[in-house]
Amino acid sequence: MKKILWAISGLGALLLFSGCSTTTNKPLPYQGESPEYIYAKGHEQVKNRDYYKAIDTFRSLNSQYPFQKYTEMGNLELIYTYYEDGQPEMALGLARQFLRAYPTSTHLGYVYYMMGVMNYDNGRGFLQRRLPYDMAQHDPAAYRQAFSDLKRAVLIEPKGAFVEDARRRMIHINNVVGEYECNIAQFYFDHEAYVAAINRAKIVVESYPQSTSIENALVVMIRSYDILKLPVLAEKSMEVLKTNYPNNVYLKSLEDAAKRPTVVFK
Repeated sequence: MKKILWAISGLGALLLFSGCSTTTNKPLPYQGESPEYIYAKGHEQVKNRDYYKAIDTFRSLNSQYPFQKYTEMGNLELIYTYYEDGQPEMALGLARQFLRAYPTSTHLGYVYYMMGVMNYDNGRGFLQRRLPYDMAQHDPAAYRQAFSDLKRAVLIEPKGAFVEDARRRMIHINNVVGEYECNIAQFYFDHEAYVAAINRAKIVVESYPQSTSIENALVVMIRSYDILKLPVLAEKSMEVLKTNYPNNVYLKSLEDAAKRPTVVFK
């Protein structure tokens, strides 16, 4: 992870983050030193995990040399530094500001990747990140944003060093959000809200086609269609289930239910 987050190449221009200080009325370090020297010091401090000093160093670089070529690189590292320092809100704010200031930067893929990583962590809280927790029971809004950011990162820079990690996170997000939607579909089914169950299960099938919850979503759809006496739709969903999940444990009972004649009372 650390290696991936450090995989940045090239140099850039201006990004002035002078309003992002965590301290006030404090002289900036390395006054009068060259931009190359200040950047090198900040880079070294980040490598040594001395994030507090690194933040001040990169701010000094911004303040003294806002138009120098090392400024963009320094701010890319500043995003990473705030993230590693446990200040994701600051890091996200810097990332968004970077996108506005450098709309044509060659590092946009990396910035979106970092935003994806932060949104991936965001919303889970301290205990949820450190103790066993089923994220499929949690509102996945941050996960959806993370997926969007990571997808954009991969599209912008498909050969970036971060792509493998980004894809891994996207697969996980796809599975978690798909399960979340499927849990809601099952809830509706259990409470006999069959139309709502079908609509929610369709979200899983149509929006999360590679998720691990497709099989369960199809079962909910078939059972709901059967209860609602919609045999044609039930059969279509059954064919999809049989084709893709021939060993489904519910398949035989679902087929038997579909074969039951409809009782017509006169």
